Amino acid sequence: MPSNALKHVSQVIGGDINIYTNLAILLHQYQYNGPDKQGILSQYWDDESARADITQLLSAIDRLLREKGV
Repeated sequence: MPSNALKHVSQVIGGDINIYTNLAILLHQYQYNGPDKQGILSQYWDDESARADITQLLSAIDRLLREKGV
């Protein structure tokens, strides 16, 4: 699936998927642009703030997979 379709699909699915897709898109921007104190290229000012969201996203993925029995 093209990355530009992720937001629309996540809105159709709704719930936690939409929220965590938003988080993943922000982290994707950070992956390519790194930290940005001005908030133009990335919403993350430093690596620590990105790390906190990465940890949260990984925990959510783990929980969702466990709920599905994967």
